Amino acid sequence: MVRSTKTILLTAASVSLALSQAAEANEQFGQKTRGNPYVAGDMHNHNTCTDGSVAAGYSIDRAVGKGTAAAGGTNFDLDWFTLGNHGGSGNRDCRFSDTSANIPGDTTTTWSKTLGKTIDGITISSLKGTPNGTGDSAAMWRWQSIKEIEYPVIVNRTSMYNKVLVEGLEWIVPGHEHTDVAVIAGQNPRGYGNADKMAEFEFRFDRADTDAIGPLDAKNNQVWTGKDNVNNSGTAGHGKSVAGIQWLQANYPLTSYAVPTHTERQGPFNPSSSAGYNIEHFRDFNNAGPTVAFGIESPGHMAQGGTSGGSGSYGSGAVGGGTYGMAGIYTAKVGGLWDGLLGEGRNMFVYVSSDWHNRGAFGARDAATTSDFIPGEYTKLYVPNADHFRAQSIIDGMRSGNSYSVNADIIGPDLMFRAKGEWDFDWKTMGETLVVHPGEKIVLEMQMTIPAKNNSPYSFNNPLLAQVGIKQPLNKPSLDHVDLITGDITGPIAPGAPGYAVANAAGTAGAAIVYNPSAKIAKQISATKMQSEKLRDGSTRLRFTTTFTASKTPFYIRARGTNIPVATPNVTDSAGNPLLDVNNASVNCTDAACPAHLATVNGVKKVTYDVQAYSNVWFYGNPIFVRPFTAPELLVEKNAHLARKLAFEHHHWDGWDHWGYWGHWGQWAWNR
Repeated sequence: MVRSTKTILLTAASVSLALSQAAEANEQFGQKTRGNPYVAGDMHNHNTCTDGSVAAGYSIDRAVGKGTAAAGGTNFDLDWFTLGNHGGSGNRDCRFSDTSANIPGDTTTTWSKTLGKTIDGITISSLKGTPNGTGDSAAMWRWQSIKEIEYPVIVNRTSMYNKVLVEGLEWIVPGHEHTDVAVIAGQNPRGYGNADKMAEFEFRFDRADTDAIGPLDAKNNQVWTGKDNVNNSGTAGHGKSVAGIQWLQANYPLTSYAVPTHTERQGPFNPSSSAGYNIEHFRDFNNAGPTVAFGIESPGHMAQGGTSGGSGSYGSGAVGGGTYGMAGIYTAKVGGLWDGLLGEGRNMFVYVSSDWHNRGAFGARDAATTSDFIPGEYTKLYVPNADHFRAQSIIDGMRSGNSYSVNADIIGPDLMFRAKGEWDFDWKTMGETLVVHPGEKIVLEMQMTIPAKNNSPYSFNNPLLAQVGIKQPLNKPSLDHVDLITGDITGPIAPGAPGYAVANAAGTAGAAIVYNPSAKIAKQISATKMQSEKLRDGSTRLRFTTTFTASKTPFYIRARGTNIPVATPNVTDSAGNPLLDVNNASVNCTDAACPAHLATVNGVKKVTYDVQAYSNVWFYGNPIFVRPFTAPELLVEKNAHLARKLAFEHHHWDGWDHWGYWGHWGQWAWNR
C-alpha cells in the first residue's frame, strides 16, 4: 500500500479508539490504503465452503483485485474484505468453484475426491470431528474449513494483493436466523497467525454445527470442551445466542463483532423454532455485548427482485413484506425499529453488504445478474481510513459508528457529515455525541461526491425516473435529495419493563409498528439547493450547511439519500419514504436496450432484477447524537468509554504498547 500524502482528520472518538486498541504483538502493519477519508469493504459473502458458487480464493480475487480477472469479469478493488461464510458444514472442496459458476478449469468438487491431495499449497488429510456423511456427501465441519482452508487462502491472498483480509462467519444463530461475526484475535494473515478463535466460536455457538468433538490435541483429547449442542431453537436458542455474545464480550471485547443480518427475512421471532428478530433481541445482544453487538446489517441479494418481490431474498412473509429501497423495514422506516434503538441512545448502527452467493441465471463472469452482486460491485460499507490500516481498523471503525452504507456508488469514499455548537470549534461526526446548551444553535455540514460512473452494465435511462420526466443513465449515479432524520432520546428501557419486548408481525402488518414516534424527516435538502462543484474526473462535489436548535431533550440526527424524487409513482411516498420494492415491478422497461432477462407481464419487460437495483438507489449514514449539558451521558457514550477503558486496561496489564507508541498518544486517548 502506498502512503497517502493527504492529511486525514480523525474525530476524537475514532482517534482514541484507534490508538488504544490491542494488537497482536507480532503483527506487521500496512499503510494508509489511499487518500480518501473512508475505505470500502464487504463483510458478508459466500463460497463453496458452504452454499456459495465460487471458490474462496476466487471470491477474494474478484472483490479486491483490480482491472479484469484472468478468466474474465471485472474486479472491484475493495480496500478490505471479510470472508463471511455460513456456519455448519459443507461437502464441497472450496478451493474449487461450482460448475454453475462457469469458470474455466473449475467444476463442482467434493471432499471425497481431494482428501490427501495438495491443492493450492493446502493438504487436507482427513475430515475431522464427528463423521458427517459418506461418499460425495461427506462434509467438513466449518470450524475445520475456517482453520485449514479459508484462513490459509487469506494468508496467500494478503501477500498477493496487500489488502486487509479477515476470516469471519455468518453465524446461524440459535433461535434466530443469521448474524455476521468476526473474531480477529490471533489472525495475522501476513504470513503467520491463525483463525482458531473464529473457529472456536463457530464450533461452540452455531446451531448448524452439531459436531460433538472438534479439534483434538496431541494426546487425542478435545481442545474445546463444554459445548451446548441442545438449545438451538426458540426461546432456549435465544438464550444460547446471548451466551455466544457474552462469550465474545468476555474474551474478545475489542477484537470481535456480532451484527445481525437480513433480520426481517424470516418474519418475527418464533419462540418455538428459529426465525427472525424482534426489538428485544437486539436489546438483549447490545446489553450482553456493549462493545461487540452494536449494529444491524441490511440485506444483500439486491438483484433478486421479480414481479412478485424478492429483493434482498425477502418474500411477502418477511417483516414488512419485502424490502424498501433495497433495505429492510427495520432500517427504512422512519420511526421504525432502528429509530427505536437510537431513541434509547444505544450504540446501534447500520451496515450493508453483498451477501454474495451467485448470479442466478448467469455465470460468475457475466455482467448481468438475477440474484447477487459480487462484493464491491453494488454495495460498499465505508469505514474510516487510517495509517496502518488493518483488521483492527475495520472493527474500530464499525464500533465507532463513523461509517456509512452505499448502494450503486450513489456517493463516494469522502463523505463529510458533522455537527458542532454555534460557537464551538469541536466538530462531531457519525457515532459521536455533541454536548450543547439547551437553545444553542447546532451547525450541521454535509459534503459528498457523486461519482461519474458506477458498475452498472446498462447505459439506458433509469425507467423509474423516466416516469417523472428525468433522463438519467443507469451507469451514471445521481442524487435527488438528502433526508435529515431526527428523533428524541428518552433513555434505555430496562429488560422486563413495558416496551422492552414488542410483539411483531409478518408481512406488511410488521411495517406498521412505530417504535419511536418522535422520529421524523426534519429537513429534506434537494441536491439542486446544494453548492455544487464539477471535478476533473467527471464527479460532482455537493455541499450544504443547515442548523438545528438544541432542546432540553437529547436527540440524534442521521442522514439518508436517494436518486428518487418525492412521490415518484411506485417508488416513494409523498414524504419521500421508499415504498415496498415490489411496486417497482409495476413500471415498464421500454428502452430497446432493456435486457432480455427482465421479468415480463403479458410480454412487457418490467423493472426487475439488476435493473431494479440500479434504478432505486439509497445510502445511509449513521447518527450524530446531541445531548444537553444538563442530561446524563447516553448509553452510546458509556459504551464508548467502556471500549477505551478495556483498551487501556489491556495496555496497562501488558505494560507496553503493542503499536509501539503508547506514551503521549495513549494517555491522551485515555483522558478523553
